[in-house]
Amino acid sequence: MDYEKNLRYFTPTTYGGPTFFIIVGIVLILIAFGAKNIWCGLIGTGLFALAILWIISKKKKIVSDEEYDLSVAAELYDLKQKALSRLGIDEDEVKEIEPISFDSYSFEGAQCGKIGKDGCWRTSSYKCIMMFFSPSEVHCYTYQFDTLLNKKTESTDVYFYRDVVSVSTASDTVSAFGRNDIKREYFKLTTSGGTSISISLRDSDSEKIKNSINAMRALLREKKQIMQ
Repeated sequence: MDYEKNLRYFTPTTYGGPTFFIIVGIVLILIAFGAKNIWCGLIGTGLFALAILWIISKKKKIVSDEEYDLSVAAELYDLKQKALSRLGIDEDEVKEIEPISFDSYSFEGAQCGKIGKDGCWRTSSYKCIMMFFSPSEVHCYTYQFDTLLNKKTESTDVYFYRDVVSVSTASDTVSAFGRNDIKREYFKLTTSGGTSISISLRDSDSEKIKNSINAMRALLREKKQIMQ
């Protein structure tokens, strides 16, 4: 992961230096015309050209929303195999339904954040959860990483179906980056012991997320009916 490039995504691009050079260049060019001073004209033209090149250079270094998203997505490569390895399970053991994964930018532990051109928040922290379903248990793998530093955390949890009391989606507001009105929707799995795992949802209205949650709920109902 290119941490320096990711940092540029959150760093505002300013044009104070080039603007100053443009103004000075124009002033010198005007003086050259009035006083017929060729040296003022040459210096002014040079400063003006330098400022334009400076602006072009700055624009080339701007990181777009799409470029930042791709950088983050690359970190999720082979996530399924990593999760299976950490959980110590074989894929053949967890075939009750297809594995379910949720991932999104996280406000938790994020140093930087900004609203993209698409109106969506992006932060310097990313979190993903992958769940596998065996005949008697839900195996959960959580992976969170920083996009600006080489900082990663992993955790695993295993829940018996009988202990899972709810699988839900909800919405709330969070405070971050000087704002207290950031709306988010999240997924939450809660057990009878009061433990839970949760994650923000990037697009709670997507068919993939809806189908995944419905499949999980259907499996839980089926398992609980068998246990009765």
